[in-house]
Amino acid sequence: MSEVNSKKMFSWINPKLEVRDTDECGMGVFANEIINKGEKLAVFGGYILNIRELSNLSDEFSDSGIQISEDLSIISLNHLEDTDFFNHSCDPNAGINGQIFLVSIRDISVDEEVTFDYAMCLHECPGIPEYKFECKCKSSHCRGLVTENDWKIIDLQKKYDGYFQYFLQEKINNIKNKNDLS
Repeated sequence: MSEVNSKKMFSWINPKLEVRDTDECGMGVFANEIINKGEKLAVFGGYILNIRELSNLSDEFSDSGIQISEDLSIISLNHLEDTDFFNHSCDPNAGINGQIFLVSIRDISVDEEVTFDYAMCLHECPGIPEYKFECKCKSSHCRGLVTENDWKIIDLQKKYDGYFQYFLQEKINNIKNKNDLS
């Protein structure tokens, strides 16, 4: 029986990608072939949990879900999957498309780590401790601290327009429409 058949996988990752050790952030996802802008990199899958349920999980899983609405995340709970190892960068080469797709937002070189800005999917949830962490991306654009409210930063809204999680893109579009009417 193949490994795919012996372990139920909820997510899909492009075969041009592989999980490897990083210098600073444990494991990460890297390109093992050239990837062109617009290529599908991953499809996130799993169980749908509300944010409160997610915050009660063990450390192994509590940070591996991806937020798909203000109060819901999608997560693979049986075991960590390759899609659980995409790291954050303030200067990413990937972005969200819809709710569950990760796509390249520029060409990606062989051996380059594939990252996305967590501002593309994080949103505050009342009653849950604030989500934030010190960024280690070392980009010249590094914000230093990544928070659940970074999606509100106007420069990021412009930079990642069309690459935010669907529910955040809708909020941003509504804000833009209100401002256009003013």
